[in-house]
Amino acid sequence: MHSRRNAMRHRLGRKLGSVALSAGLAWAGAISLLPAPAQAIPEAEAIKKLQVVPVFVITDSNGVPLPIPREKELVLPLYLESAKANEQLAALNKNNPGIKAGVVALPLNVMNEKVVELNKQLKDKSKSLVAPIIGNDGDRVQAVKILKEQGLTEKQIQEGLNVPVFFTKPFLTITTPEGPRGVFFFSYENLQNALAKLPVAERQKLKPQVADLTAVLREIINASTDSFTIYPTPEYFRLVKENQAKGKPAQ
Repeated sequence: MHSRRNAMRHRLGRKLGSVALSAGLAWAGAISLLPAPAQAIPEAEAIKKLQVVPVFVITDSNGVPLPIPREKELVLPLYLESAKANEQLAALNKNNPGIKAGVVALPLNVMNEKVVELNKQLKDKSKSLVAPIIGNDGDRVQAVKILKEQGLTEKQIQEGLNVPVFFTKPFLTITTPEGPRGVFFFSYENLQNALAKLPVAERQKLKPQVADLTAVLREIINASTDSFTIYPTPEYFRLVKENQAKGKPAQ
């Protein structure tokens, strides 16, 4: 099994290493990749892998998301960190004390579907709803550093990197109930923690890489087999512990 895992690492690492940065694919409110006909798994199954990535959304007292009006669009930030969402909530409540807003956590795949529905329900069709994912500032810094070391310019990074997702080349794999899978991390710290558990000689062979989320999902869909998984974010583990402490089942 060990040699088989190493073979998978090299095979997957070579393949995704060539698409480390997708060219300017922005999150325009929902994930829609229009993949090539030959797929390892359906697009819906690929997006379902995002269920271990909770996002935090500011809503009204009824749980309805509160987008921010802009000139040509409505912006609904999806925060990967509850602290950032709560900071924005505090500012909103201070400026609008009667609004009674709150923060709701939802899996990213579920939120993706909700954004699609919200766009359909818009009364003002002149404005579309966009939902940028707001991540950790430190992860962005690490992503930019990795890409600049690969020779990309500031402009290329600005245009092509919206949501950084980390992996290694060759590919770091983990064992799942379905077998070994190449793993993607939304957190650079999680990637480093995983590497720290490996023997030094093996760890030194794995070079951190980064890609935009849309490029990662496209690779998951277009791989010849179901070869990848997404590692739960730190907020996912925190929410699971909170639910366990309250006697609620993990979701």
